[in-house]
Amino acid sequence: MELEELAKKYALKNAVDYEGECNPGAVIGKIMNEEDFDPEEVQSTAGKICGQINRLSLEEQREQLEQYEFEEEEHEHDPIPDLDVDEDEEVVLRFAPNPNGPPHVGHARGMVINGELKQKYDGKLILRYDDTDPETKRPLKNDEYDAYKMIREDYEWLGYEIDETVTSSENFDKYIEYAEQLIEKGKAYVCECSQEEGRKYRKEGTECPHRSRDAEVNMELWEEMKKGGLEEGEAVLKIKTDMQHKNPAVRDFVAFRIIDNPQHPITGNSYRVWPMLDFQGAIEDHLCGTTHIFRGKDLRASRERQKYIYEYFGWEYPEVRHWGNVKISGFNAPVSGSELSEMIEEGDLDGWDDPRAPTLRALKKRGFRPEALKNFYIEMGVTEKDIEASVENMESHNREELEESSDRYYFVKNPVKLEVEDVPEDIELHLPKHPDFPDRGERSFEVERSGDKLNVYIEEQDLEEGFLRLKGLFNVEVTEPKSGKADYREGDHKVAMEKDGSIIHWVPENYKEAELIMPDNNRFNGFLEPENRIEDGEVVQFERIGFVKKQEGSNTFYFTHS
Repeated sequence: MELEELAKKYALKNAVDYEGECNPGAVIGKIMNEEDFDPEEVQSTAGKICGQINRLSLEEQREQLEQYEFEEEEHEHDPIPDLDVDEDEEVVLRFAPNPNGPPHVGHARGMVINGELKQKYDGKLILRYDDTDPETKRPLKNDEYDAYKMIREDYEWLGYEIDETVTSSENFDKYIEYAEQLIEKGKAYVCECSQEEGRKYRKEGTECPHRSRDAEVNMELWEEMKKGGLEEGEAVLKIKTDMQHKNPAVRDFVAFRIIDNPQHPITGNSYRVWPMLDFQGAIEDHLCGTTHIFRGKDLRASRERQKYIYEYFGWEYPEVRHWGNVKISGFNAPVSGSELSEMIEEGDLDGWDDPRAPTLRALKKRGFRPEALKNFYIEMGVTEKDIEASVENMESHNREELEESSDRYYFVKNPVKLEVEDVPEDIELHLPKHPDFPDRGERSFEVERSGDKLNVYIEEQDLEEGFLRLKGLFNVEVTEPKSGKADYREGDHKVAMEKDGSIIHWVPENYKEAELIMPDNNRFNGFLEPENRIEDGEVVQFERIGFVKKQEGSNTFYFTHS
C-alpha cells in the first residue's frame, strides 16, 4: 500500500476510535511498525492526511473506514494497568452506579478494576450513587429493597474497602449553584426548542434561535424552570460547546431538564430541575477530586462533553481509560437492571437473588466465591477490544476456588428403591469426605438392614439390569429392574468395571429429604445421605451432580455449577 493510502487507513481508524479527532503521532507509529518508509516523509504525510480526515464529520469518517480491512490486533494483557502518577500523588477512583437495582455481572467489571487499582496504589475508592434520573432509571429504595444498601454490601462482599460514599441526589444545591455560574459566564442557556428541532440544529451544526440570549434573560428563564413558569418539556438548560464539533452528540448538550412530581426516594418533590448525567458526573468528579476514571468506550462522548465544563471553570479533567463492551452469555435472565426489575414486579423472578438472575447476590446465593469473580475480571483486563464471555468462563474460575474446599456427599434425585439380597454381615462403609484429602476423614452413617437384605435408594436412570457398584459400599447385580431387585456380588470397583458396570451414588433407607434448585429454577426433591454435617451457607459437592450451597435454616440446596 502506498504511503498516503496507508496513512489514510490508520488516520480514519484513529479518528473513529476517538470521536472524530485523529492523532498524527498514533498514525506515524502504526505506519512505521508496518512499513519501512523514510521517517520525515511519514511525519509530513501523516500530518497532511490527519488534517484532511479531521475536516470530515464522524459519519463520513465511518463511511470511508469501511473500505479498509484490519487484522485483529494482539493486545498485550495488562489486567491492572499502571497509572502515570507521581510517587506522592493520591489516586482517587470512583465507581458510580445508578441505584435502580443491585449489581449484576455487567457492573462487576468496574467494581473489580477500581477496587484493584485502589489496592495497587493505596488510593481512595469512592462509591457514588448516580441517582438523579427518577424516570428512566428510577432509584430503588423501599421497604422491600434498598439498592443503595445492596450495592455497598455486594461491593464489600467482593473484598474491597470503600473509603467514601456519595449520594448525588443530596448535592442538588451544588449542581444548581454551578449551573447558575455557567449561565452568568454565558456558557449555558435556556433552550425552548423541541427535541426534534434541537436534534436538527445539532446535526446541521447550526445555532438555535435561543443560543444568543444574554445571561440576564437566561437567568430569568432558568428561574421559571425551577419555580413552574415553564412546563415539563417546554425548556431545558444547555451547555455551550462547539457547534462544529465532529461528533454531533457533543454539540450543545442538555445539562438540566424539568421533571414534575418526581417522587424521588431521597429528595421527594423538593426539586423541579434535574441534572443530566454528564453534568452531574462532571461536577461530582471535581468535588470528589477524582483523578482517574475507568469506564466503557461507549462513553467517549461523555468525556468530550464534560471537558467543556471543566474548561469553563478552569479545572483539570481526570485521566480517562475505556474498556470495550463485554457480552456474558449463559444466564437464564437478561443482564439488565431494568428488565430484571420488571421480571421481579411481574413475578417472573423470585427477587434479586433468584438463581436465574445474573446478579452478584444470586451468584453468592448459588455458591460463587468473590475471588472467582475477581479473577475472572482481572484476567479480562482493561482493553478496548470487545469481549464475548460465558458463564462457563466464570464457573471455571469458581471451580478452582471450590475444588479443594468442598467435601463430597450423596444426593439422589428422582429416587427409586433397590432391594439387595444376600448381603453379608461384615460389610464396611468407606466414604471419604474428600478423595484428595484423606486426613479430613470419612463420612459415617448407619446402613440399616433386615436379615441379609438391605434397601438403598438410587437414581431412576441408574436402575437397569446388570452390574452396578454402590460407591463406597459393594457391588450388586440388578436382576429385576422393574421391581427393583438385586443380588450382592463380591469384589471391588475393578470387578464392576470388568462387568461393564457403572459406579453410582446411593443413600440408605434412613435418608434425609432435601431439595435441589437449579439455575433455571427446575427443582428436584430427593434424598440426602443421613447424619451429614453440612452447615448453613456451606458449599459442598453432590457427587455426580456438582457443587451446591446449603441455604439457611433448611435442607434446600442451590446448584452452583458442575
